[in-house]
Formats: sequence, structure tokens, C-alpha cells
Amino acid sequence: MTFTAGQLWTYKTPVNCEDSRIVIGAIATCGDGRHIICFSVTNAPRIGPQGEIEKITIPFIPMSESAFQATVRELAGEADPPESFSDGLQAWSEDARGLSIFTVPFEGFLDRMIALQMAAIVGKPAA
Repeated sequence: MTFTAGQLWTYKTPVNCEDSRIVIGAIATCGDGRHIICFSVTNAPRIGPQGEIEKITIPFIPMSESAFQATVRELAGEADPPESFSDGLQAWSEDARGLSIFTVPFEGFLDRMIALQMAAIVGKPAA
């Protein structure tokens, strides 16, 4: 698959969140030639304080190309990322700790992806 900025993708969403989409905002290339797909998620689910599902925009996620490929399902058109994407990209680009990326797929919930990433780092399955 060839990924480009401006593509709009479907992904494996939780039930009743099928309107959520991924928008590629930028693609960075590492010194070794690997690509980092930087994207936003619209209408992403989040569990609210009373246990209800809220829909939010996740403005910026940097991900390895292989994890992104495992995330997306179908090209759904073209779109611009939300305005907040550029702030996330700039902060990520200027991070003194280096360009951190996710290497696990996204399936709707940001907190779940973070847990999977942490488990992958320590070599244990996520609970």
C-alpha cells in the first residue's frame, strides 16, 4: 500500500463507532528510510466519566508504517486533518527525547493503544 498525506481511511472500530476515520496529515522518513505515518482520528470513542461512550478527535498520532498498515482497512477518500494536527506535529518534531512512535495498531481507544504499546515495550501481553 502507498500512503500519502490527505488520505482518509476506515479502521477496525469498536461497535457503534463505524463513523470514525483516520486522516493522514504527514509522513516522515527516518534516516534509515523507514516511514512514520502521522495522523488524526475523527469521531474516536472515549469512555466518559459515567461509562458512556463520547466521540472525540485525536489530533496527532505518530505510528510505524507496519503498525499503520495493520490498523487501516479501506481507503475512504481524501480529507484535511483537523487544525490541531499541525500543533501536534510540531511538538513531536521538536521533542528533545526523540521522535517517539507507536508500533502497535490502533483499534479505536487511545488508552488501549497506549497499554498495548507499554506491554510491547516490556514484552508482556496487555491486560
